[in-house]
Amino acid sequence: MTMRSRLTLKTRFTLVAAGAVAAVALAITAVAFFAIRTDLQNQVSQEVAARALAIEHDARPYHGHIPDGWLPHSSGFGVVTYAQLITSVGQVRAPAGDEGWLTPSAAAISVAAGRAAPFDAVTKVNGTSAMVRTEPLAPGLALQVAEPLTATDLEVTSVGATLATLSAIGVLAATLVGWAVATTGLAPVTRLASVAEEVSLTGDPGRRVEVGRRDEVGRLAATFNAMLSALQRSLDAQRRLVSDASHELRTPLASLRINVDVLAENPGLPAAERHEVLARVTDQVAELSRLVSSVTDLARGEPPAAERSPLRLDAVTAEALEAARRDWPKTEFTAQLAGGVVDGNAERLRVAVRNLLDNAAKFGPPEGPVEVRLAGGELTVRDHGPGIARADLPFVFDRFYRALSARSAPGSGLGLAVVREIVTGHGGTVAAEPARGGGTTMRLALPLIPALS
Repeated sequence: MTMRSRLTLKTRFTLVAAGAVAAVALAITAVAFFAIRTDLQNQVSQEVAARALAIEHDARPYHGHIPDGWLPHSSGFGVVTYAQLITSVGQVRAPAGDEGWLTPSAAAISVAAGRAAPFDAVTKVNGTSAMVRTEPLAPGLALQVAEPLTATDLEVTSVGATLATLSAIGVLAATLVGWAVATTGLAPVTRLASVAEEVSLTGDPGRRVEVGRRDEVGRLAATFNAMLSALQRSLDAQRRLVSDASHELRTPLASLRINVDVLAENPGLPAAERHEVLARVTDQVAELSRLVSSVTDLARGEPPAAERSPLRLDAVTAEALEAARRDWPKTEFTAQLAGGVVDGNAERLRVAVRNLLDNAAKFGPPEGPVEVRLAGGELTVRDHGPGIARADLPFVFDRFYRALSARSAPGSGLGLAVVREIVTGHGGTVAAEPARGGGTTMRLALPLIPALS
């Protein structure tokens, strides 16, 4: 694990803010320091040039023949300006007692020989840092004048220390401000992490993160709340499905067990009675099979988009009609199918259409008719049965809901719930409405896509 991965987001923000301010402060401090040092050294250079000009003025009456003892003694240097003469061959003429304090360089000798222009340089004079001006005084002779940089260096050091202190204070202040801003700005993220950890530990998605802002962090918290709401709805639906399924399975299982016990405890049961009991067992097993299949359809949800493809809705409806006619041979199905292309899963849509057809055949007259119409992306299935009471219409697609008039008919109340699950997963709608003249019309609508080429 790297150090970066161990740092919290708040610490990273603080370090970034402190680092940015430190970089800017360092750059400003460096520029200011060098600018001030250069300015102070330029002032010393001007003083040295003025001093050299004064000495040259005093040397004019000698016409280049400078007598010994003409240059003033520097009193140990460090306070008074130091001056010396050098010849074109490197000989030095300095005040008595000051010999050897400043060794002429090759560049200075070149100035004395007339081969180089005057120049300034920082060097040591008797162990003291000084600004030295070298310029020609007479043919074969150059003057070197030095001013100590002791005061300048002290001032530069003082300025540098002040700038460094101010920079350190600025970085510290930026760190504190960055920490405060990060703490305030990331408070929703901290609360979000706390809620996420609590949900992970307890398995209860009922907690929410308070959202009082509209920036990216607020959007993140709102999205997290929406995700928790979706998870809670999913868990609630799962619990209801399990509870309702267990309740619905209990009765047919009990009945099946009773019939099986009758067969097991009465091996000498007359053939007619045995046949009747076996028929009931067969019907109950088939009913359980349908119930388990419907529960499985509801529990697994809709397939992802990757499992869908463009398909003709009229072809899917025609296949479902063929199966319905086979299973309901006495019911008359009339169909008018005008194609429409949808993006979906053929198997799942076939189940939805088949459930509508089975529902119409079950609750309509024994011989029908059941009218099926498909125009574009809208499918209608109408039966001529007793219809659905208006009070029951809003609930017919709920799981395990059965209207009072339909409770005597076989079924589990899951067929239409499966239809709604499939259609909603495909971006469509399904509704039930009373039909004119009696019966019920189921209306299924799916979004169309451009026709297949």
